[in-house]
Amino acid sequence: MEESDGNSRKLLRRLHELMLDESSLHFSDFVEVAEAFIDSYTKFVRRGVAAPTIGVAMLGATVNMYEMFDMTDDLPDLLRVVADKIERDGTLQ
Repeated sequence: MEESDGNSRKLLRRLHELMLDESSLHFSDFVEVAEAFIDSYTKFVRRGVAAPTIGVAMLGATVNMYEMFDMTDDLPDLLRVVADKIERDGTLQ
């Protein structure tokens, strides 16, 4: 468990470094994708779908994305690190 926790922390650090690296994608590169997500999930809200149901759908989309890029093995540890940070700090930032 400790080794996988260390690997997840390394992965999160590397992701953070990539976000800060000017040669990598900038968050604004994802605006079109984010807008498409927002538009899609807004339709669900307008239909009266409960927020927790939408949240589960979004999590399912994340799992599918990790499967598409053959990164499924990394996901449990990454989610554990994220959950720990949220519980400890109340935020991901």
